[in-house]
This record gives sequence, structure tokens and C-alpha cells, in this order.
Amino acid sequence: MISVIVPTLGTKPEELKRLFESLNNQVYKDFEVIIVSQDNHNYITSVLKDVNFKYNHIEIDRKGLSLARNVGIEHAKGSILTFSDDDCWYNDDSFQVVVDYFHENLETDVACFQIYDPIKNVYYKEYDEEEQKQVTTGKLLKKSSIEIFIQTANIERSLIQFDEKFGLGAIYPSGEENIFLFDLARHNKSISYFPKVVVNHEKPDMQTRLYEKSFIGKGPLFKRMYNTPTAVVLLTLFTLKKYRHLEEPFGYYSKAFREIFRYEKK
Repeated sequence: MISVIVPTLGTKPEELKRLFESLNNQVYKDFEVIIVSQDNHNYITSVLKDVNFKYNHIEIDRKGLSLARNVGIEHAKGSILTFSDDDCWYNDDSFQVVVDYFHENLETDVACFQIYDPIKNVYYKEYDEEEQKQVTTGKLLKKSSIEIFIQTANIERSLIQFDEKFGLGAIYPSGEENIFLFDLARHNKSISYFPKVVVNHEKPDMQTRLYEKSFIGKGPLFKRMYNTPTAVVLLTLFTLKKYRHLEEPFGYYSKAFREIFRYEKK
């Protein structure tokens, strides 16, 4: 069984209905959906009346993407685990593709796939064309949470956990999935990549992604994954790469640099 964890604030009604419809239409039916609502609980309850899949609706009063995912993980029963956004949606055969992949690759602990934007008719990011049995550390920085599927029997439960200082609604609003994968790789878990689209999501423009708080969080993100000297180098290279997309590149860099030294690794 696949467990799909869906954190939501209930503020995107049309997108949430689209997600639930795509789940209703899955060819592979052996899955559960764990909806962790952090607001608008009654609305979520009303929308769930029209679904035909198994679900568990959990209401919490605190907000934070990584927090909600960790709550969902505690209730997940599937042998495969994935994390959905409330504004993404799946192809009819998405879960079948994932199950078939794991059946053919039993040694794989984590499999990463592709995200596509069928509205703009573009891939969500630049993807490699070739399958990879072991994703390199550098490429873990380019993965998004909704393309990740975990074979739970292969991984100690204590390792399936997000750092709640990172992710939307947290101190640092991005990078939680990169830390998650990096921690698994550090524990010698195999992380593969298969070039197949399994989830859809509208692609934001670069300016939308790299707002000030998100950029500042890159410094602590690099420190969390590596160490202080490496974080400084990576932040510098990242700034140079994204320079033309930043409103105030020098100001952003200065604040992110200082945040490296403020952040204390757990």
C-alpha cells in the first residue's frame, strides 16, 4: 500500500479538489491518503465526502509544512510513502508506475521521479535523461518532496523525519526535502532516480521562488547539510548562479552569510 501525506491549510479549494479527483482516478487503488489540515478543518471535511479512496483526516492547530508531514508520517501504514502538496495532482497511472518500479528494484530505498507542468507544457525543473541507481550528493539539492517515494520497510522509522526548522511555515522556508534526502544518504540508504513523470505541479517563476526569506535560508540549509566553511562556499556559488534573479543580490547574500553563523545545527 502507498501512503500519501497531504498537508494543507485549506486555502486552495480548486487545487485541492483537482488533487482529490486525480487520486480518485488512480489505476492502482491500494493506497491511503493522510490529510493533515492546519486550518479550515471543516472545509476539508466537506470536500472529503466526495472521495472514493481511503483516507485519514488529522486536524492540528500548529502550522508548518515539515511539522505536518511528521505528524502524517506517524499515522502512515503503507510500504511506500510519499508527500503531496495540496496544489499538485497525479496522472492516472502514477501510483502504478511507482509500484512497478519498486517491484523491479527491491534494493532501492528511495526513488525520485519527475514533476511536469501540463499547463505551461514544461518540466518543473531540468531533469537528467538517464536513470540513476544512486543519485549523487550534489543532485540531492535539486530534488523536490513531491517526486520522492520511500520504501518504508528498508528504512528505520526514526530516519523518516523532516527537520522542522526548514520548510514553509518554519524559520527557513525551503530545503526540507534536501535535508531529508541528505540525512538518508548519510546513513547509506540508496536513492535512485527514474526519468518518468508521476506528478504534476504548476512551475513558478524564479522571482517567485527566490524571495528574500527563502534566499537567506540557503545559508543555514548548506550548513545543516555540510559545515560552516562549505556553507560559505556554496552560498557564494549559489548567489553567483542566481544573481540576475535577485532583487538585491548583495543585500541578500550578506544576510544569508550572517545567518550561517547564527544557525546552530541540532
